[in-house]
Amino acid sequence: MKKQQTSEPEQTAAAETAADQPVTGRSVFLIETVAAGVSVRTAFLSEQEQLLQMPAVFPNLSYALDQIEQLKRRVIEHFEQAAQIGAQVISEHARQSATSAEQPADNTEPTENA
Repeated sequence: MKKQQTSEPEQTAAAETAADQPVTGRSVFLIETVAAGVSVRTAFLSEQEQLLQMPAVFPNLSYALDQIEQLKRRVIEHFEQAAQIGAQVISEHARQSATSAEQPADNTEPTENA
């Protein structure tokens, strides 16, 4: 399953950690192709490269819409990749089925011992 992280333009945001220490960084989308489809989670990537489970913060409408468009493109890419992999699997399965169909079957009948 492929994971992809889309980073938004660097922004400063204050997040409270368990120890109430303010951190700065940016919101990110964690996008993963899963059996049921495409999963999207938001998180916060600190300047110290710590990934914290937090909601994304959009400071204004323009920024929010830009990030949503980027997310939309990434989700489409994941579905396209999943479809391509699915087509490859189907093609390989069909090729293997055709190869096994070409091989002669063992049609010998069992003999009875008298």
